[in-house]
Amino acid sequence: MYQMIPSQWKNATITYLTDADLTAEVDLEKPYENMTIIVPALDSTTLVCWAAEKTGGTYYTVGKSQSVEAGTGSYIDVWPICGLQYIKIETGTDQTANRTFRVRGVRS
Repeated sequence: MYQMIPSQWKNATITYLTDADLTAEVDLEKPYENMTIIVPALDSTTLVCWAAEKTGGTYYTVGKSQSVEAGTGSYIDVWPICGLQYIKIETGTDQTANRTFRVRGVRS
């Protein structure tokens, strides 16, 4: 039987006055196979997940980019993060307001 072991929910925020298309680093507290993400309403864009082994480490793109229509949001998805612990979320276009994604790691 599959047992899901999740981390605590974390905020991943794009602060548009500081960096309009990239969240700050989020520590999921342990390496995880997947990440659950709650996507807020956004300006039309693509989303990319970046992940690293250690804080401040080299970040790698993980998986394929996701297209998002303007105003679309408040949906949940699961993204593979390949056993990594630190993540950032990038939008393909600058956002015109702060955007907060909710994320948590998930492993079996």
